[in-house]
Amino acid sequence: MPKKQPRNAFYFFMIDYKEEQRKKGINYANMAEVAEAAGPLWRDAPPSVRKKFEEMAKKEKQKKNIPEMKFTSTGVSFAEIDRQEKELKEAEENERQDIKNIVKLKSFNGDIINEDFYLIDVNYFCKAGNEYIIAESTVLRFNLKDGIKDQYHEIINPGKIPVGYASDVKLGSQEIGLEMPDESLPRTNYFQILANLIDYLKQQNPDVKAMPPLFTMPEKVAPVHDFILQMCTRAAEDDSIFRVYKLDTLFFTLINAIKSRSDEGFPKDSLALAQLKKDPFKYTPGLGCEIHEETDKCIECSTSRVKRWAYTVLDSCCPVAALEMRPGDHVPHDTDLDSVLTYKEQKKTRAGPSVAGRMYAPSSSNTSAVNESLNESGTSLDTPKKEKPAHVPLRMPKTDYSRTIRPAPELTEDNFPSLSAGRGRGLSGSFGKMNINKK
Repeated sequence: MPKKQPRNAFYFFMIDYKEEQRKKGINYANMAEVAEAAGPLWRDAPPSVRKKFEEMAKKEKQKKNIPEMKFTSTGVSFAEIDRQEKELKEAEENERQDIKNIVKLKSFNGDIINEDFYLIDVNYFCKAGNEYIIAESTVLRFNLKDGIKDQYHEIINPGKIPVGYASDVKLGSQEIGLEMPDESLPRTNYFQILANLIDYLKQQNPDVKAMPPLFTMPEKVAPVHDFILQMCTRAAEDDSIFRVYKLDTLFFTLINAIKSRSDEGFPKDSLALAQLKKDPFKYTPGLGCEIHEETDKCIECSTSRVKRWAYTVLDSCCPVAALEMRPGDHVPHDTDLDSVLTYKEQKKTRAGPSVAGRMYAPSSSNTSAVNESLNESGTSLDTPKKEKPAHVPLRMPKTDYSRTIRPAPELTEDNFPSLSAGRGRGLSGSFGKMNINKK
């Protein structure tokens, strides 16, 4: 049998109303008649009267251990919202702990430089309801010692465009530099892509049951999750075998685990995210796929994006781990490593004095020593100030020039001879020589 609904404030109002009417000699056959008679009075009852019966209903619920349910304007209970927020926090904490365990386990024996990490990125045309219309995906494998090893790239044809989203798909295709989905061609085989992805993640150890996590930027976690869910749904596979984590969390944990000096690494995880968002290799040519290279939209290519993420991580972590960097593997092919390393060393050793050191330079021996070292290296803090050019006015202020101006001469018609008497400007003689195209 279904559970009885808890008694509300109107029920207790009816009980009170029925008792008052009984004392007056008015009796009701059932509660339906009481509800019909007491309904208008309950609707017009002031808040002070309602509060009395609401308190009675609340006490009744507390006796039966029935929690009080409150809802938002959209009909979602606050308890459900709190539960979702709690699950999200637990998932984020489990993600951080899992990444720490992976890094610490490999750092303990120094094998962290050989550990392969996988990056993933997707491009999508638009979001149709709760589902992303995926257009492109790329998975990349790299480690600290060897740099970028390989990548798996796919251009995806999602098939038929959902009704009402053709305009959004068109705008999305222009933004990411890919053609609109061709409905005349067969849809991409998601089952085959899923199988290729599993094989790609297991290539280092085919017998492993738990696959390595996939790392991406925070704003791409939701599209990647949805892409994996779409593939697993079509292939009847459990999507829980995949773990999608934030790349900035890995970056922060990794560089702090391999550092040997206190001034290396990141003091806060937000700095790791800021470094990734700087995207220092954004305009490096030759990182995208053939399609994006032809359309000059290389920066929007998912292959280019995962390579730039890997280069950013390697560019920061390899010097900290004292690893040799090779163009094409750890940084782009056209990178001058000697100049980069020289600049980084100079940036570390040539740190200028603080503000306090500049203000109290005569009384600080440390500051004077720093200034001497900077002067010896060719860097001078005291630069001569350039004098501003003096502005010379065109005339002196408050000057009267009326006395020095000569009066205009009086001219008559005799001073201007007739034009017919002279030879003129010779226009009629040169008109025929002008280059004029006639129709």
